[in-house]
Amino acid sequence: MGNTFKSSRLDLAVDTISRDDIEELIGWLREYPRLTMADETKRFEQAWSDWLGVRYSVMCNSGSSANLLMCAALDRAPSAKVRKIVVPATGWATTLMPAIQLGWQPLMCESDSRTYGMDLARLEELLKRERPEAVMLVQVLGVPNDMTRILALQRQYGFDLVEDCCASHGSTHQGRKVGTFGLMSSFSFYYGHHMSTVEGGVVCTNEEDVYHRLLMLRSHGWLKDLPPAKAKVVMDKYGVDGFHAPFTFTLSGYNLRPTDINARLGLIQLRRLDDTIRIRVANHLAYQAALRGCVDFAECIPGDTISSISFCAVAKSTAERRRVVEALERNTIDTRIFTAGNLGRHPFWIDRYGEFRAPVADRLYECGFFLPNNQSLGVKDVGMVCDVVKKALQ
Repeated sequence: MGNTFKSSRLDLAVDTISRDDIEELIGWLREYPRLTMADETKRFEQAWSDWLGVRYSVMCNSGSSANLLMCAALDRAPSAKVRKIVVPATGWATTLMPAIQLGWQPLMCESDSRTYGMDLARLEELLKRERPEAVMLVQVLGVPNDMTRILALQRQYGFDLVEDCCASHGSTHQGRKVGTFGLMSSFSFYYGHHMSTVEGGVVCTNEEDVYHRLLMLRSHGWLKDLPPAKAKVVMDKYGVDGFHAPFTFTLSGYNLRPTDINARLGLIQLRRLDDTIRIRVANHLAYQAALRGCVDFAECIPGDTISSISFCAVAKSTAERRRVVEALERNTIDTRIFTAGNLGRHPFWIDRYGEFRAPVADRLYECGFFLPNNQSLGVKDVGMVCDVVKKALQ
């Protein structure tokens, strides 16, 4: 990875697209292939499905679009009705926003101190009281939720489960990859994540009817991308002839398609994804060993694997965080707030539903910060970062 692009400072994120990758891409472009979504996209979708261990994958133009597609697929299901959906206080804004945009009622859930995912006691209270039709969880920055307990709750309360795994490639719960537990899951291939297609994302599912719905929603809501036999069922139902069929619009869809350039980069990147994950897992473990007792962090469920994009630390106070951040900046070590902290304290939520306050999510908002973990770093680099943090805490 010596030819990876990075700046002179110790960055939170470095580009996973190397010079060699670009040279390979240039060689492919010299063949004058089709660049809009076509065969390369299909090849990448199959390769990603094989890697993750699911039946179907639908590539799109970002992880945020992947979350929109998941919610739209729920919304356009034959049995869909006005939905309540539980959403996490800790995550990313575009995990929650599709539910708002689709006119659903989002119910915010407190965060768990062990995983920074959903607090399952609070989740069960919401399930009992509100009877939501869906739960959108986030595998927060590589730390898996307690999926064993969540699946037990799903069996008891009967909700649709969707996973935002956009920053959690290769994380596992009890040996099973995140992104394989829900009805659907999303991943992002943005700059600085485990792999990059410049911009890009993917939705994964094991359900054929959901897969077909995703194909239509990604491309205008038309029949054109469906398998011929499936398209014929719709054509017969509505009396559509073969000439009209490719441009018959069945669902109220979007245009969230990737290009074959993105897909080609994805195929190149996927070849070394497992190596990148191994580096990130080792770095994360080194952070935990060095900082235990100095700052708080997600310990996770015993037996789970954390494949993170950054190490998420939590100081004892906002003032202590300020001291650490200042020390990191003096040593040219990149840092930032803990993802979005408590999303219930951001204007898009406050203006609609009022401020959401909860102890763990508020602490992440007020005291949380990131430390670098990427494929350009090794355990020695982690040790240097931890020394700066510990010195600032003395």
